[in-house]
Parts: sequence; structure tokens; C-alpha cells
Amino acid sequence: MEKIIVSVSQGAVTQAEQAIKGCSRCAPGAKVPFWRLLNSFRHYDADRVEYILPVLARCPACRAQIGETTLVEPKAKTVQACGM
Repeated sequence: MEKIIVSVSQGAVTQAEQAIKGCSRCAPGAKVPFWRLLNSFRHYDADRVEYILPVLARCPACRAQIGETTLVEPKAKTVQACGM
């Protein structure tokens, strides 16, 4: 199966940042990869997509950098959209 490479916009990164409660550095419940949170807004087939960020996101709680594979804890209303 061929991967789809998606370059997300700065706006998409900001939207995803706003849906984060914390990251693996500051939130013990961080179990969702950041790309999956992005995907909850974009609706690509999770097995076929790979996201490329224009800039690293920032954790709203501790300000740590967040990349595509960084584990995050979504806010409660976002959890179901992420498939968790």
C-alpha cells in the first residue's frame, strides 16, 4: 500500500495544538501520536497517510516542541475523533 504524504498548513498545526491537553513530557495520559490528532481533522486513511509539519507544534501546557510522532493527550472532546 502506497503512503500519501500530506504537508499540513500552519493553520492546521494551530488547530491541532488547541485540541491538546498536554504532551508526553507533561501529561501522563499522553498516548495519541500527534499525527493521529491531525488526522482527526483531515479524515485520511490512517494506514496510508504520513504528515509533514511546516513547523513543530508547541504543547500548550509545557511549551515543549511536538513533532508528528510525539505522544499527546487530547482534550476530552477530541478523544473520540482520534479513535481512542
